Amino acid sequence: MTLKRLIPVAALLMLAACGQGAESEDAGGQPDGAASGADDAQSGESTAPADGIVYQGALTVLQGVERDAAELCGVVAESYPPQCGGLPVTGWDWDAVDHEEAEGVRWGSYIVTGTFDGKSLVLTEDPVPTEEVDMADYPELQYSEPEIGDPAEELSAEELQAIADELVEEFPVYVNGGWADEQNGVALVDTLLVTPELEAYAAEHFPEDTVAFAAMLKPVG
Repeated sequence: MTLKRLIPVAALLMLAACGQGAESEDAGGQPDGAASGADDAQSGESTAPADGIVYQGALTVLQGVERDAAELCGVVAESYPPQCGGLPVTGWDWDAVDHEEAEGVRWGSYIVTGTFDGKSLVLTEDPVPTEEVDMADYPELQYSEPEIGDPAEELSAEELQAIADELVEEFPVYVNGGWADEQNGVALVDTLLVTPELEAYAAEHFPEDTVAFAAMLKPVG
């Protein structure tokens, strides 16, 4: 079984071969098919709080047979039906979106927009199937290399890889993986979302600017 990171523009190409989620450590959310917690999240009306950060990304959304909620996937196993797991989505309604289904697993590739409540992405707009849009019109959602600062300390490749591995272990729902960038002296870390908790952990445990995050869900505006 092969695991691949879902770069947004390539999401549709991988959906034909991917499936039900591996267990995530924080799988909150609403019952299958429910659309609660986001007050008309799929009615076309924005529900974002005035001071809230709104995030957007092009991602696979999947719900397995033993899951209580749909989840955003940063990495998908190439099997059928798909296997992946990640950040739960509050306000998701499978009856309101086109999707694929096999063996009780439902999935699709969508542009999703919402706020982060500490445990899930709360939808603030209707999800849009990526097959209905030209992803070239959404350059801001394409994968891009993270900004790299000036590391406060020079670390070895082994130390940088250890940083990436620790973040994967500590934040399995958000962090997809990471590797050592020896040339720039940083740990490059792939994430679904850079949460305040994740930023605070990196700042507390590692030398300044030795971690560079590449997020799939990006702030709007």
